[in-house]
Amino acid sequence: MVKVQLNVYIDEDLKKRFYEFIRAKYEGFHGAVSIEVQNAIAHWICEQGLAAHTQARINPGMPRVQLKIEKALQWLRDQGYTNQFTVPDWEKAVINTVGGDARTIAKYLHLAKRIGKVKPYSGNVWEIV
Repeated sequence: MVKVQLNVYIDEDLKKRFYEFIRAKYEGFHGAVSIEVQNAIAHWICEQGLAAHTQARINPGMPRVQLKIEKALQWLRDQGYTNQFTVPDWEKAVINTVGGDARTIAKYLHLAKRIGKVKPYSGNVWEIV
């Protein structure tokens, strides 16, 4: 997929509300504004019946952060962790799929919990939802 720049003028209040929505939904702004604008345009096209196939829904894609979390979870599943894992297991999964920085490992565990992919089970053990 080739990405292109889109410059538009919108109401200042709408922009503020949109950015508040982005801050509430995502950890940061990197790529989030583009993803949400793309999702909004795709949704509008489908709702207006302007898609090439009017019965088809446009899949706008998945945020990069969520893709990385899915890769880490898939690595855990491939290693045999189907329901639960420990924090050291999560560290191995993130190191093998995303990167090895301690902050990165903690960040992706926090984000996976925030989007509902994992939840704490007891102590050092987490559950894959």
